[in-house]
Amino acid sequence: MTRASRFLAGLLAGCGSLTISSDGVAFLQIEQPAVTTLTVGDSVDLRGRALDAAGAILEVPIAWRTPDTTIEVRVLDGRTVRIIALAPDSGRVQAVIGDDELVSEFVTFRVQEPPPPETSAVPARW
Repeated sequence: MTRASRFLAGLLAGCGSLTISSDGVAFLQIEQPAVTTLTVGDSVDLRGRALDAAGAILEVPIAWRTPDTTIEVRVLDGRTVRIIALAPDSGRVQAVIGDDELVSEFVTFRVQEPPPPETSAVPARW
């Protein structure tokens, strides 16, 4: 039994009631990205895993959504999305199993303006 599976088993022991989706998903695990501050035009991939009550990975597609217009969410496969920074501000992404049966917390990204273009330090000739 892996460390994560032992943790999930312990967590389940303390739960009186556990919501399980129609696909058998008990947990939605989101891999936190190394970078959450992006510059307009940058992108980062975000991954999720659907787990059953014992902590085993299920091959269940994960839907991804954002309520914000500062980022775009492009689905790469059933578990991975690419977050693309579109405009300065913050943007949130959420993973969903089924028809809102199981919903993750939001992962928040901060989007900043790109740096101004560098100007040449060479003096103009007359």
